[in-house]
Amino acid sequence: MTTSLIVGATGQTGAYLTRTLIGQGHEVIATSRNWNETNPWRFEKLGVLDSVRGLSLSPSDISGIRATLERCQPDEIYYLAGPSSVAASFHEPKDTLHQIIDPIVAFLDAMRSAKSSARFFNAASSDCFGFQPLTRLTEESSFRPRSPYAVAKSAAFWNVKNYRDAYGLNASNGILTNHESPLRGDNFVTQKIIKGLLDVASGRKSRVKLGATGVSRDWLWAGDVAEAITQINGAAQPSDYVVASGKSSTLQEFIQLACRQLDLDPETVIEHDRQLFRPTDIESISLDPGKILRDFGWQARHDLKDIVRTLLAGEFDPISSEKA
Repeated sequence: MTTSLIVGATGQTGAYLTRTLIGQGHEVIATSRNWNETNPWRFEKLGVLDSVRGLSLSPSDISGIRATLERCQPDEIYYLAGPSSVAASFHEPKDTLHQIIDPIVAFLDAMRSAKSSARFFNAASSDCFGFQPLTRLTEESSFRPRSPYAVAKSAAFWNVKNYRDAYGLNASNGILTNHESPLRGDNFVTQKIIKGLLDVASGRKSRVKLGATGVSRDWLWAGDVAEAITQINGAAQPSDYVVASGKSSTLQEFIQLACRQLDLDPETVIEHDRQLFRPTDIESISLDPGKILRDFGWQARHDLKDIVRTLLAGEFDPISSEKA
């Protein structure tokens, strides 16, 4: 049986990844800084809590990492921990930098010292590309980060690649685009929109305050991303992959889809607040997932309409147009 260690397993991506790996017959060891104080509600929602082995581990504790590698002998390691909010990183740039980079280096160096043969996956971010208009972005495209979060994620990406090239670690990066589900944190704009519009539709509030809605992103369903991650880390040869649909839509289009299903007028229920605009932002992005399609046959199975429909219904598995 394959033993999979997921660092930062209790977030949205970790929960869907846990369910995917358990479905593939893996033994899953999930870590958090203090497992006994962790609220595993996402595991409960996906019905996998009883199948997970929980473990306390600080991602920046090298001695603790070494002890965990020795004790658990994982075949695979998935690193998903660290801050995930771009907006919050502008308020805490120094903390964001250290919380993202330091644990990655600690894990990679512990693996190097232990001569670990485990396959290591790092969750990188499409935010690393920054704003490159009229450019179809691939694994070979340059990074031009426009937020403290993206700066830190870029450094983490290059550390993974350096340990792979310099020390021979089986380490890969997945350059993940935005991915959604009802397990997404409330601090993310998509959740704010969905919950706000549901409140408007029910009469609990009259408007939803948002920042810029003209920005475009390539949205995925979190379960699709989990499947991509397992394929990347299960490959015989480590590499880096853009994980995306290849189709971008504006936040305004996301809002319009949600409003249409709720019979709301976006012009009357959305209020723009300049205080919610970021100092710098990625106005648009165009991602090319051709490599992951060629190597593994992976492609996104759910489009933005499916995602919005499922978020409004509060379901943990996608509702496609055929089911609606």
